[in-house]
Amino acid sequence: MPENSSARLLGLLVNPTSRRNKRHLDAIKQVANASPNIRLRITESQTEVSKSLAELAAESVNVLAISGGDGTVSRVLSHLLDEKPFAEMPLIAILPGGTANMTAGDIGFRGSVLSTLGRLRDWLENGARDAQVIRRSILCVRPGDEQTPHYGMFFGAGAVVQGIEYTNENIHSRGMKNELSLGLGLVRSMWGIARQDPRFIQPTAISVSLNDDPVTPSQNMTLLVVSTLERLFLNMHPFWAEANGKPLHTTIVHSPAKRLIRNLPSLLRGKPNRHLSADPGYLSYNLDRISLSFDGPFTLDGEIIHARVDAGPVEVSDGGELSFLRL
Repeated sequence: MPENSSARLLGLLVNPTSRRNKRHLDAIKQVANASPNIRLRITESQTEVSKSLAELAAESVNVLAISGGDGTVSRVLSHLLDEKPFAEMPLIAILPGGTANMTAGDIGFRGSVLSTLGRLRDWLENGARDAQVIRRSILCVRPGDEQTPHYGMFFGAGAVVQGIEYTNENIHSRGMKNELSLGLGLVRSMWGIARQDPRFIQPTAISVSLNDDPVTPSQNMTLLVVSTLERLFLNMHPFWAEANGKPLHTTIVHSPAKRLIRNLPSLLRGKPNRHLSADPGYLSYNLDRISLSFDGPFTLDGEIIHARVDAGPVEVSDGGELSFLRL
């Protein structure tokens, strides 16, 4: 990354339908268009994202900012890593422009979308002593042998998907659209499972292979989470495996999950209590790859995708490292 601020050229991709972007779109355009170091692209579709990345690469952009929610970030990363428009991968800045901004909260910018854009503009023009560059692996998710890979930061099945669906139907519809809403949806889903609520008792039967281990027989699972993030929404870190240099933090909770309500605070903080540690139904790993065979939905950064056994296993692997800017 050039040390000279005059050599920094930033491409700014803005999803205008993301919640925070929509509210401040005119102001975002005004800030971006007033800076000679920023090339603004408003992208509403996958085709526009792909075209914009190619244009920005041709203009020798060396910093790429993404303003949108987690789903927007995942879609841009997928085009960036699958199509490889840049000869040298740019430094990436993630701005919190969406409803759920979990990725931005861990490896990007925190604050309002306008304040973060202002800090980014100042860094482009003047530099900043407190700038950090974070290297982080990206998940590569292949949902079946013949399908195009997707890239992102958070994969989930079971209660995670149920929590997203509950949030969309019962919380977002009432106007609460922020990080707290995701936490409420997940906790409500886990509570429903523990209380045997018929709306939530939907364990997912999954056959698993960890790294190069043999495939296990299909087992019912309450929760399965894979992420390269260190901080999820509301500062959750539901991983407790000993560090081994492997980038995929993975936690599996089998069904039925014993003492689920009692164990939930420890589970979500990644600090196992004596019950969690002793129960073989609560598992946490650091991996290079996990292969899953099942019928049902999973989520990648908030987007719901459906897996089918007859399409082949869903493989989640290390898609390589990228560099992220935090100010």
